[in-house]
Amino acid sequence: MEAKSLTIKPRSDRGKNSSRRLRREGYIPGVIYSHGEAAPIQILNKDFFKLFKGKISESIIFDLHSPTSTDYEEKMAYVKDYQVNPITDEIVHVDLFKVTADEKIHTNVPIQFTGTAKGLKMGGILEVEVREIMVECLPKDLPEKIQIDVTELNTGDSLHVRDVNLGERVKILSNLDAAIAAVIIPKIAAVEEKVEEAAAAVEGEEVTEEVQAEEKSDE
Repeated sequence: MEAKSLTIKPRSDRGKNSSRRLRREGYIPGVIYSHGEAAPIQILNKDFFKLFKGKISESIIFDLHSPTSTDYEEKMAYVKDYQVNPITDEIVHVDLFKVTADEKIHTNVPIQFTGTAKGLKMGGILEVEVREIMVECLPKDLPEKIQIDVTELNTGDSLHVRDVNLGERVKILSNLDAAIAAVIIPKIAAVEEKVEEAAAAVEGEEVTEEVQAEEKSDE
């Protein structure tokens, strides 16, 4: 896994006014948690987006650095939660969770689908039910994403969490019976098929009645 790092600074001022000032100065206010403890921090906005490249994920573990403290030496963390301004899409707050190399973590890993399902060529559509899976593992074993190939899925086929194999070092905590994705027939197509079947059945009955009527007339 590629080494990643993030520089954080402790902050003493708290409250809405302080957070607004930090954001104007190019920082994201946040909190770092560890076993019931919480400490306020600030992160340079450009460093945060450089790390995540616009897509924030709980499955990315990074080293912590601080220019003013040695408390974060040899420490790692991941983003546990974040808040976004719904109008500007600006990140207004970040929650980090601190971990160590020998400590197992519980976090979500995003699913990335690959391939084109066979059923799509038959008029089906790929319906996605689950986009991430909860796992337990050591930080070094955490996958950044779970790739799932849907190429062999025909109409009516589905994939479940139990079908995912992440190896012995990564334990899946999500519901194993949950459906991840399925290839289904669109409702409109299904209705049209039923209408066609019904029409064919009616037509068959009419033909039968005509034949019976002709047989009677021949008698």
